[in-house]
Amino acid sequence: MRMNTYPDVIVIGAGLSGLTAAWQLAARGHRVRLITKGWGATHWHSGCIDVLGYFPIGNTPPVSLPRETLATLIANMPEHPYALVGIERLEAALDAFATLCHDAGYPLHGSLDSQWLLPSAVGAFRPTCLAPETMMAGDLSRHDREPMLIVGFERLNDFYPELIAANLIKQGHLARGTLVETPTLRRQKAINTLVLARLFEQATFRAEFIAAVKPKLGKAERVGIPAVLGFDNALAIKAELEKAFDRPIFEIPTVPPSVPGMRLHRILTRAIERAGGDIRTGMQVVAADTKGDRVTTIWTEAAARRVPHHADTFVLATGGILGGGITTTYTGEVREVVFGLPVNAPTDRMAWLYRDVLDERGHPIFRAGIRVNSSFRPLDGETPRYTNVHVIGTTLDGCEPLRERSFEGIAIATGFAVQDALPTTNHSTSA
Repeated sequence: MRMNTYPDVIVIGAGLSGLTAAWQLAARGHRVRLITKGWGATHWHSGCIDVLGYFPIGNTPPVSLPRETLATLIANMPEHPYALVGIERLEAALDAFATLCHDAGYPLHGSLDSQWLLPSAVGAFRPTCLAPETMMAGDLSRHDREPMLIVGFERLNDFYPELIAANLIKQGHLARGTLVETPTLRRQKAINTLVLARLFEQATFRAEFIAAVKPKLGKAERVGIPAVLGFDNALAIKAELEKAFDRPIFEIPTVPPSVPGMRLHRILTRAIERAGGDIRTGMQVVAADTKGDRVTTIWTEAAARRVPHHADTFVLATGGILGGGITTTYTGEVREVVFGLPVNAPTDRMAWLYRDVLDERGHPIFRAGIRVNSSFRPLDGETPRYTNVHVIGTTLDGCEPLRERSFEGIAIATGFAVQDALPTTNHSTSA
């Protein structure tokens, strides 16, 4: 819905952290406007919630007891986003998010007391804390002796079932791979995850898929397929296939675009709108006006002129280097793109990257981030640069989300916790 008055809060960015913040703030009575130039990381991440996969970074095996390891991380890294949030608020954030998904008919399962080990699109395993029900039957830690059939589709790039099966076998799991095609697929000019997700919502295609797979089941006790079981009815589609095959089905995350990630995106945007939040897409923030230690206005680019947006509070959730919220120049400048906030990054641009693109140390530039205080206000030295700006998500300093496998956990935890830093409101959600 469009609001007739200025919002209390403007959230900039529509990744998982921005969506979570907008949902929580709107649900608590704030007049919230979310502004974004496009959709964020939900469309490319796995659709699982990784809280902490590896700590210390580089350690193997992966973290098996997140709660215990998080306590160690917080004690040793006091500026990490999890240290700012705390385990109690992190758990509250995960519980709230899981409840939202459950109420939307798309349950997530897991807790801080254990990890799932799910197969990836190359047959490796990935530790994750919360997983959608559509993926749980693929857990490698609890079903390691159950033989799997990995099913792919002819002409679907970047999902090769025989490669997945071969790598699973190397890790001690029983698996084999196969490709299928159906009459409907033969009529498609191109096949990708979005096409398949739409097709799986059609009963005719599901019948074709069942007929193609049944003769290949053999002794397999569970069946893995790309994560394409529709957008809004994945559980019902999964149940239909399981009844037909008489064995569990599990989705395996694919390369982007991510259908499971888009499911979470839809759940969050609908929750924001139900709570009275205002979502505006296709708007890139290009400038901000300030008065002393406060931001008064942000400006978005339009065809003929810039458009002003006023609010009492601004929440920055534009992502780090990989999300475009922090950029670099050939001269060695590292800058935050909206407010020009100080960024903690190597000052020598020759130290940004190592020679080997897959260097196990990770590249220093990916650790660039914005230092904040306990209220998520950005710091200039030890003093908040702006008192009405809060920074959340992977824009933050003190973490390495990709190597830690903490991307979604940090996003949800900080998006949830930022509400505690804002003043309470008496607005109703129908405002």
